[in-house]
Amino acid sequence: MKIKRIKAHALVVPLDAIYWVANEIIDRCGQIIVEVETDEGIVGYGTLHGRQIPAVLKLIEELDLFLKGMDALAHEAIWKKVFDITTTSPGDYQKFNQPQLFSSVNRQALLIALGGIDIALWDIKGKATNLPVWKLLGGTRNEIHAYVTGGYYWMNHDHFYIAEEMGSYIQQGFTGVKMKVGGVDLAIDVERVKAVRQAIGPTAQLMVDANCAYTWDQAVRAIRAFEPFDIFWFEEPMHWYDSVRSLGKLANCTHVPLASGESEMHAWACRDLIDLGGVRYMEFDASRSGGVTEWLRVAAYANLNGVQMATHHDAHVQGHLAAAAINGYCVEVFPNAKRDPLWDTLFTFRAQLKDGKLVLGNEPGFGFGIDWKTVERYRVN
Repeated sequence: MKIKRIKAHALVVPLDAIYWVANEIIDRCGQIIVEVETDEGIVGYGTLHGRQIPAVLKLIEELDLFLKGMDALAHEAIWKKVFDITTTSPGDYQKFNQPQLFSSVNRQALLIALGGIDIALWDIKGKATNLPVWKLLGGTRNEIHAYVTGGYYWMNHDHFYIAEEMGSYIQQGFTGVKMKVGGVDLAIDVERVKAVRQAIGPTAQLMVDANCAYTWDQAVRAIRAFEPFDIFWFEEPMHWYDSVRSLGKLANCTHVPLASGESEMHAWACRDLIDLGGVRYMEFDASRSGGVTEWLRVAAYANLNGVQMATHHDAHVQGHLAAAAINGYCVEVFPNAKRDPLWDTLFTFRAQLKDGKLVLGNEPGFGFGIDWKTVERYRVN
Protein backbone atom coordinates (compact mmCIF):
# COMPACT_ATOMS: atom_id res chain seq x y z
CA MET A 1 0.00 0.00 0.00
CA LYS A 2 1.73 3.16 -1.23
CA ILE A 3 1.27 6.83 -0.37
CA LYS A 4 -0.47 8.44 -3.33
CA ARG A 5 -1.09 11.96 -2.02
CA ILE A 6 -0.71 14.05 1.12
CA LYS A 7 -2.62 17.28 1.55
CA ALA A 8 -3.70 19.55 4.38
CA HIS A 9 -6.75 21.64 5.18
CA ALA A 10 -6.80 24.42 7.77
CA LEU A 11 -9.71 26.20 9.40
CA VAL A 12 -10.02 28.93 12.00
CA VAL A 13 -13.18 29.79 13.93
CA PRO A 14 -13.30 33.23 15.62
CA LEU A 15 -14.50 33.03 19.21
CA ASP A 16 -17.25 35.21 20.61
CA ALA A 17 -15.12 36.15 23.61
CA ILE A 18 -11.45 36.88 24.27
CA TYR A 19 -9.81 34.49 26.72
CA TRP A 20 -6.27 34.51 28.00
CA VAL A 21 -3.81 32.36 29.87
CA ALA A 22 -0.51 33.39 31.44
CA ASN A 23 1.33 33.60 28.11
CA GLU A 24 -1.25 33.83 25.35
CA ILE A 25 -4.41 35.55 24.16
CA ILE A 26 -7.03 33.14 22.79
CA ASP A 27 -9.59 34.66 20.43
CA ARG A 28 -9.93 31.87 17.86
CA CYS A 29 -10.06 28.10 17.58
CA GLY A 30 -8.07 26.46 14.80
CA GLN A 31 -7.40 23.02 13.38
CA ILE A 32 -5.24 21.54 10.64
CA ILE A 33 -6.49 18.35 9.02
CA VAL A 34 -3.88 16.19 7.28
CA GLU A 35 -5.17 13.79 4.65
CA VAL A 36 -3.08 10.86 3.37
CA GLU A 37 -4.46 8.94 0.39
CA THR A 38 -3.14 5.52 -0.63
CA ASP A 39 -3.08 3.73 -3.96
CA GLU A 40 -5.52 1.16 -2.53
CA GLY A 41 -8.17 3.80 -1.86
CA ILE A 42 -7.79 3.95 1.94
CA VAL A 43 -7.60 7.53 3.21
CA GLY A 44 -6.25 8.42 6.65
CA TYR A 45 -6.83 11.64 8.57
CA GLY A 46 -4.85 13.34 11.28
CA THR A 47 -5.79 16.49 13.18
CA LEU A 48 -3.40 19.10 14.55
CA HIS A 49 -3.59 22.30 16.56
CA GLY A 50 -4.10 25.35 14.42
CA ARG A 51 -0.57 26.64 15.01
CA GLN A 52 1.81 27.95 12.32
CA ILE A 53 -0.83 27.31 9.68
CA PRO A 54 0.93 28.92 6.66
CA ALA A 55 4.24 27.16 7.34
CA VAL A 56 2.64 23.77 8.04
CA LEU A 57 0.46 23.91 4.91
CA LYS A 58 3.50 24.76 2.77
CA LEU A 59 5.63 22.02 4.30
CA ILE A 60 2.95 19.39 3.77
CA GLU A 61 2.81 20.35 0.08
CA GLU A 62 6.55 19.65 -0.08
CA LEU A 63 6.32 16.48 2.01
CA ASP A 64 3.75 15.16 -0.45
CA LEU A 65 6.50 14.97 -3.06
CA PHE A 66 9.11 13.85 -0.52
CA LEU A 67 7.09 10.84 0.72
CA LYS A 68 5.03 9.88 -2.31
CA GLY A 69 5.39 6.19 -3.19
CA MET A 70 6.53 5.07 0.26
CA ASP A 71 4.80 2.19 2.03
CA ALA A 72 1.94 3.76 3.99
CA LEU A 73 2.27 1.08 6.68
CA ALA A 74 5.98 1.79 7.25
CA HIS A 75 5.43 4.43 9.91
CA GLU A 76 8.90 4.11 11.45
CA ALA A 77 10.68 4.58 8.12
CA ILE A 78 8.49 7.54 7.20
CA TRP A 79 8.94 9.14 10.62
CA LYS A 80 12.72 8.77 10.42
CA LYS A 81 12.92 10.11 6.88
CA VAL A 82 11.10 13.31 7.85
CA PHE A 83 12.80 13.72 11.22
CA ASP A 84 16.23 13.26 9.65
CA ILE A 85 15.61 16.43 7.64
CA THR A 86 16.23 18.35 10.87
CA THR A 87 19.86 17.16 10.95
CA THR A 88 20.70 16.89 7.24
CA SER A 89 23.78 18.73 6.02
CA PRO A 90 23.35 21.45 3.39
CA GLY A 91 25.64 19.33 1.23
CA ASP A 92 22.82 16.82 0.90
CA TYR A 93 20.41 19.31 -0.69
CA GLN A 94 21.26 18.02 -4.15
CA LYS A 95 19.77 14.64 -3.28
CA PHE A 96 16.28 16.05 -2.89
CA ASN A 97 13.73 17.90 -4.97
CA GLN A 98 12.52 20.07 -2.09
CA PRO A 99 15.54 21.99 -0.74
CA GLN A 100 13.21 24.44 1.02
CA LEU A 101 12.45 21.68 3.55
CA PHE A 102 16.00 21.94 4.85
CA SER A 103 15.87 25.04 7.03
CA SER A 104 16.23 25.23 10.79
CA VAL A 105 13.65 28.01 10.72
CA ASN A 106 11.08 25.39 9.71
CA ARG A 107 12.06 22.83 12.37
CA GLN A 108 9.06 23.24 14.67
CA ALA A 109 6.59 23.48 11.80
CA LEU A 110 8.17 20.40 10.21
CA LEU A 111 7.61 18.36 13.39
CA ILE A 112 4.02 19.59 13.53
CA ALA A 113 3.52 18.46 9.94
CA LEU A 114 5.19 15.13 10.73
CA GLY A 115 2.74 14.68 13.61
CA GLY A 116 -0.26 15.12 11.34
CA ILE A 117 1.08 12.74 8.71
CA ASP A 118 1.96 10.13 11.33
CA ILE A 119 -1.51 10.30 12.91
CA ALA A 120 -3.06 9.84 9.45
CA LEU A 121 -0.81 6.81 8.83
CA TRP A 122 -2.04 5.19 12.04
CA ASP A 123 -5.60 5.93 10.94
CA ILE A 124 -4.78 4.06 7.73
CA LYS A 125 -3.42 1.12 9.72
CA GLY A 126 -6.66 0.88 11.65
CA LYS A 127 -8.76 1.07 8.51
CA ALA A 128 -6.58 -1.49 6.72
CA THR A 129 -6.99 -3.98 9.59
CA ASN A 130 -10.60 -2.97 10.35
CA LEU A 131 -9.63 -2.18 13.94
CA PRO A 132 -9.97 0.95 16.07
CA VAL A 133 -6.54 2.27 16.99
CA TRP A 134 -7.06 1.51 20.68
CA LYS A 135 -7.41 -2.18 19.77
CA LEU A 136 -4.66 -2.03 17.15
CA LEU A 137 -2.30 -0.87 19.90
CA GLY A 138 -3.26 -3.81 22.10
CA GLY A 139 -5.69 -2.02 24.38
CA THR A 140 -8.56 -3.74 26.15
CA ARG A 141 -10.52 -0.73 27.39
CA ASN A 142 -12.60 1.60 25.27
CA GLU A 143 -13.05 4.36 27.83
CA ILE A 144 -10.79 6.55 29.93
CA HIS A 145 -11.07 9.22 32.62
CA ALA A 146 -11.67 12.69 31.15
CA TYR A 147 -11.21 16.02 32.85
CA VAL A 148 -12.40 19.42 31.62
CA THR A 149 -10.12 22.38 31.02
CA GLY A 150 -11.80 25.71 31.68
CA GLY A 151 -11.32 28.50 34.14
CA TYR A 152 -9.66 30.86 31.68
CA TYR A 153 -9.22 34.55 32.28
CA TRP A 154 -11.98 36.22 30.32
CA MET A 155 -11.68 39.75 28.99
CA ASN A 156 -14.06 42.24 30.65
CA HIS A 157 -15.43 39.65 33.07
CA ASP A 158 -15.06 39.25 36.79
CA HIS A 159 -12.24 36.87 37.75
CA PHE A 160 -14.60 34.76 39.81
CA TYR A 161 -17.18 33.92 37.15
CA ILE A 162 -15.24 30.68 36.72
CA ALA A 163 -16.63 29.18 39.94
CA GLU A 164 -20.04 28.74 38.34
CA GLU A 165 -18.48 27.47 35.12
CA MET A 166 -16.34 24.84 36.83
CA GLY A 167 -19.16 23.75 39.07
CA SER A 168 -21.30 23.15 35.98
CA TYR A 169 -18.81 20.56 34.68
CA ILE A 170 -19.15 18.57 37.89
CA GLN A 171 -22.93 18.71 37.46
CA GLN A 172 -22.45 17.26 33.96
CA GLY A 173 -20.78 14.20 35.49
CA PHE A 174 -17.09 15.06 35.24
CA THR A 175 -14.95 14.35 38.30
CA GLY A 176 -11.95 16.51 37.40
CA VAL A 177 -11.44 20.08 36.20
CA LYS A 178 -8.44 22.24 35.36
CA MET A 179 -8.19 26.02 35.68
CA LYS A 180 -5.67 28.63 34.61
CA VAL A 181 -3.36 30.46 37.00
CA GLY A 182 -0.35 32.77 36.66
CA GLY A 183 -2.05 35.51 34.65
CA VAL A 184 -2.85 37.86 37.55
CA ASP A 185 -1.46 38.66 40.98
CA LEU A 186 -1.05 35.61 43.19
CA ALA A 187 -3.50 36.92 45.78
CA ILE A 188 -6.25 37.05 43.16
CA ASP A 189 -5.37 33.59 41.85
CA VAL A 190 -5.55 32.17 45.36
CA GLU A 191 -9.09 33.52 45.69
CA ARG A 192 -9.98 32.10 42.27
CA VAL A 193 -8.67 28.65 43.26
CA LYS A 194 -10.55 28.85 46.56
CA ALA A 195 -13.78 29.76 44.76
CA VAL A 196 -13.43 26.86 42.33
CA ARG A 197 -12.71 24.36 45.08
CA GLN A 198 -15.85 25.49 46.91
CA ALA A 199 -17.88 25.20 43.70
CA ILE A 200 -16.72 21.69 42.74
CA GLY A 201 -16.77 20.18 46.21
CA PRO A 202 -14.09 18.43 48.26
CA THR A 203 -13.73 15.22 46.25
CA ALA A 204 -13.40 16.42 42.64
CA GLN A 205 -9.92 16.66 41.13
CA LEU A 206 -8.67 20.25 40.78
CA MET A 207 -5.67 20.81 38.51
CA VAL A 208 -4.02 24.21 38.05
CA ASP A 209 -2.16 25.18 34.87
CA ALA A 210 0.29 28.08 34.90
CA ASN A 211 1.26 27.92 31.20
CA CYS A 212 4.93 28.61 32.05
CA ALA A 213 4.11 31.73 34.08
CA TYR A 214 6.63 31.63 36.93
CA THR A 215 10.25 31.84 37.90
CA TRP A 216 11.33 29.15 40.38
CA ASP A 217 10.80 31.24 43.52
CA GLN A 218 7.45 32.51 42.21
CA ALA A 219 6.36 28.91 41.53
CA VAL A 220 7.30 27.87 45.05
CA ARG A 221 5.22 30.70 46.52
CA ALA A 222 2.32 29.89 44.20
CA ILE A 223 2.10 26.17 44.89
CA ARG A 224 2.43 26.66 48.62
CA ALA A 225 -0.46 29.11 48.43
CA PHE A 226 -2.54 26.66 46.38
CA GLU A 227 -1.74 23.52 48.43
CA PRO A 228 -4.51 24.05 51.02
CA PHE A 229 -7.10 23.56 48.26
CA ASP A 230 -6.03 19.96 47.56
CA ILE A 231 -4.46 20.46 44.13
CA PHE A 232 -4.29 17.28 42.04
CA TRP A 233 -1.44 18.56 39.88
CA PHE A 234 0.50 21.75 39.13
CA GLU A 235 1.03 22.06 35.37
CA GLU A 236 3.83 23.79 33.46
CA PRO A 237 4.72 26.26 36.22
CA MET A 238 8.19 27.31 35.03
CA HIS A 239 9.26 29.88 32.43
CA TRP A 240 10.16 28.32 29.08
CA TYR A 241 13.91 28.93 29.39
CA ASP A 242 14.34 26.94 32.64
CA SER A 243 11.52 24.44 32.56
CA VAL A 244 13.37 21.22 33.42
CA ARG A 245 15.95 21.48 36.21
CA SER A 246 14.01 24.16 38.06
CA LEU A 247 10.95 21.92 37.83
CA GLY A 248 12.94 19.18 39.51
CA LYS A 249 13.86 21.55 42.34
CA LEU A 250 10.21 22.53 42.66
CA ALA A 251 9.21 18.87 43.00
CA ASN A 252 11.28 18.76 46.19
CA CYS A 253 9.34 21.70 47.64
CA THR A 254 5.78 20.40 47.35
CA HIS A 255 3.73 17.26 47.77
CA VAL A 256 1.60 18.29 44.75
CA PRO A 257 2.41 16.21 41.64
CA LEU A 258 3.87 18.13 38.70
CA ALA A 259 2.66 17.81 35.11
CA SER A 260 4.41 18.96 31.94
CA GLY A 261 5.35 17.98 28.40
CA GLU A 262 2.69 19.50 26.16
CA SER A 263 5.15 22.10 24.85
CA GLU A 264 7.88 19.59 23.99
CA MET A 265 8.61 18.62 20.40
CA HIS A 266 10.25 15.21 20.87
CA ALA A 267 10.94 12.28 23.16
CA TRP A 268 14.43 13.44 24.18
CA ALA A 269 12.97 16.53 25.88
CA CYS A 270 10.33 14.39 27.59
CA ARG A 271 13.09 12.07 28.83
CA ASP A 272 14.74 15.05 30.51
CA LEU A 273 11.47 16.14 32.12
CA ILE A 274 11.13 12.66 33.62
CA ASP A 275 14.79 12.26 34.64
CA LEU A 276 15.46 15.80 35.83
CA GLY A 277 12.10 17.55 36.11
CA GLY A 278 10.33 15.30 38.58
CA VAL A 279 7.10 15.15 36.56
CA ARG A 280 4.54 12.56 37.59
CA TYR A 281 2.11 13.27 34.72
CA MET A 282 3.53 13.46 31.20
CA GLU A 283 1.47 15.48 28.71
CA PHE A 284 3.35 15.03 25.43
CA ASP A 285 0.95 15.96 22.64
CA ALA A 286 0.90 13.78 19.51
CA SER A 287 -1.28 16.34 17.74
CA ARG A 288 1.20 19.13 18.40
CA SER A 289 4.44 17.42 17.39
CA GLY A 290 5.72 14.00 16.41
CA GLY A 291 2.47 12.08 16.10
CA VAL A 292 1.50 8.68 17.46
CA THR A 293 4.88 7.09 16.84
CA GLU A 294 6.69 9.57 19.10
CA TRP A 295 3.89 9.51 21.70
CA LEU A 296 4.32 5.76 22.07
CA ARG A 297 8.06 6.18 22.65
CA VAL A 298 7.41 8.79 25.33
CA ALA A 299 4.76 6.60 26.97
CA ALA A 300 7.11 3.61 27.09
CA TYR A 301 9.86 5.61 28.78
CA ALA A 302 7.37 7.20 31.17
CA ASN A 303 6.09 3.77 32.15
CA LEU A 304 9.61 2.57 32.99
CA ASN A 305 9.86 5.49 35.39
CA GLY A 306 6.44 5.25 37.02
CA VAL A 307 5.05 8.32 35.23
CA GLN A 308 1.43 8.47 34.06
CA MET A 309 0.37 9.70 30.60
CA ALA A 310 -2.15 12.55 30.54
CA THR A 311 -3.05 13.73 27.03
CA HIS A 312 -3.31 17.32 25.85
CA HIS A 313 -6.06 18.32 23.34
CA ASP A 314 -7.54 16.28 20.45
CA ALA A 315 -9.12 13.63 22.64
CA HIS A 316 -10.73 11.95 19.60
CA VAL A 317 -7.18 10.92 18.58
CA GLN A 318 -5.17 10.79 21.78
CA GLY A 319 -7.89 9.02 23.73
CA HIS A 320 -7.03 5.89 21.72
CA LEU A 321 -3.40 6.17 22.78
CA ALA A 322 -4.06 6.77 26.46
CA ALA A 323 -6.68 4.02 26.63
CA ALA A 324 -4.25 1.52 25.10
CA ALA A 325 -1.17 2.51 27.12
CA ILE A 326 -0.54 0.61 30.34
CA ASN A 327 0.20 3.95 32.04
CA GLY A 328 -2.51 5.95 30.26
CA TYR A 329 -4.34 7.92 32.96
CA CYS A 330 -6.62 10.57 31.45
CA VAL A 331 -7.55 12.84 28.56
CA GLU A 332 -8.18 16.57 28.43
CA VAL A 333 -11.52 17.66 26.96
CA PHE A 334 -13.22 20.94 26.09
CA PRO A 335 -17.01 20.46 26.11
CA ASN A 336 -17.69 24.20 26.31
CA ALA A 337 -18.76 25.22 22.79
CA LYS A 338 -17.90 28.86 23.49
CA ARG A 339 -14.25 27.95 24.05
CA ASP A 340 -14.03 25.05 21.53
CA PRO A 341 -16.80 25.17 18.92
CA LEU A 342 -15.07 22.56 16.75
CA TRP A 343 -15.75 19.64 19.14
CA ASP A 344 -19.44 19.93 18.25
CA THR A 345 -19.17 21.05 14.61
CA LEU A 346 -16.10 19.54 12.93
CA PHE A 347 -17.03 15.86 13.13
CA THR A 348 -19.83 13.77 11.68
CA PHE A 349 -18.99 11.09 14.26
CA ARG A 350 -16.31 10.73 16.96
CA ALA A 351 -15.62 9.47 20.48
CA GLN A 352 -18.25 10.50 23.04
CA LEU A 353 -18.15 12.05 26.50
CA LYS A 354 -20.26 10.18 29.03
CA ASP A 355 -20.30 10.23 32.84
CA GLY A 356 -16.92 11.93 33.05
CA LYS A 357 -15.23 9.55 30.63
CA LEU A 358 -14.22 9.55 26.99
CA VAL A 359 -15.87 6.55 25.36
CA LEU A 360 -14.22 5.26 22.17
CA GLY A 361 -16.11 3.46 19.43
CA ASN A 362 -15.27 0.36 17.38
CA GLU A 363 -15.05 2.13 14.03
CA PRO A 364 -11.74 1.39 12.28
CA GLY A 365 -8.89 3.86 12.66
CA PHE A 366 -9.42 6.78 14.98
CA GLY A 367 -13.17 6.57 14.53
CA PHE A 368 -14.02 10.09 13.43
CA GLY A 369 -15.47 11.62 10.30
CA ILE A 370 -14.90 15.17 9.04
CA ASP A 371 -17.81 17.51 8.35
CA TRP A 372 -16.44 19.14 5.21
CA LYS A 373 -19.12 21.83 5.27
CA THR A 374 -17.58 23.13 8.48
CA VAL A 375 -14.12 22.99 6.92
CA GLU A 376 -15.26 24.99 3.90
CA ARG A 377 -17.06 27.54 6.05
CA TYR A 378 -13.93 28.34 8.08
CA ARG A 379 -11.15 27.38 5.67
CA VAL A 380 -7.99 29.47 5.59
CA ASN A 381 -5.06 29.27 3.15
